[in-house]
Amino acid sequence: MNRIEKDLRSLRYGMFITLSMLIASIVMGCLSYSRTRQNITNDLNDAMIALANENREVLTRKDTIEALKIMHQTTRKPMIYQASDINFKNAALKNSVYFTLAIVDKNNTTCDFPRSEFVSDSIMIMPEKDIDGVTIQIQGYVDCSMASVFSASDQTIPGILSGLSILSITSMFIWRRKRIHTDYSEPSLQNQPIRSIDNIRLTPMQRQFTQMLLDSPGHRVNKSTICEVLWNNKDNADESLYTLVRRTKKALADTELEIICNRGESYELRINS
Repeated sequence: MNRIEKDLRSLRYGMFITLSMLIASIVMGCLSYSRTRQNITNDLNDAMIALANENREVLTRKDTIEALKIMHQTTRKPMIYQASDINFKNAALKNSVYFTLAIVDKNNTTCDFPRSEFVSDSIMIMPEKDIDGVTIQIQGYVDCSMASVFSASDQTIPGILSGLSILSITSMFIWRRKRIHTDYSEPSLQNQPIRSIDNIRLTPMQRQFTQMLLDSPGHRVNKSTICEVLWNNKDNADESLYTLVRRTKKALADTELEIICNRGESYELRINS
């Protein structure tokens, strides 16, 4: 295996490791974000239940119900209650929590609730004394952006993995630049003089073909030139060249010389150290 093949294999391994870390950071970041969303919803449900339990007596009073009815008839919307005094576990989002109080009866079975990213379950409070079949419906909301939820989630491990993947990409880029610089600064193996082929067992045609590659600039000859010199461009020259190359490669298998086909357009003689 020559140095170029080793470099390519190292790059493939490096890219695989980098890609794995990047995918892992994305997956773990999404999982942390999803857990935070669920925690906010659970906190919202707990806060709603606490609000209902603490204010049940006030909410089921006749004057409170009458006030809610008048408000609904006027605005056609539920009453919004800012819940800054509710014990919400996530203090950063506490000021974004609010609840709606709505009247539900035979004349008003549905309410136009506000839209929000986070919505709790709804809870129904029925007065101890039946007041015309009226029920108080409470529902909680959190008005926050995706960025707020993301900042509230634990992104430590995803951040570390992302940093490592970026560091890995940077390291491979620097390493590759150094390798390219070394390739240009050091003498190329292809430009090193190739020893004589006199001691190699070859047929006359194989020796003529190998010597042609050896004497050419860069040890490379176009396919058309080979066919013209060796077979004078006869009809089956391509097939004959293919057979000659295959047999010559086999004859050179135990030496440091190697014949390389360049995209089917030319052949090149290389020396492998």
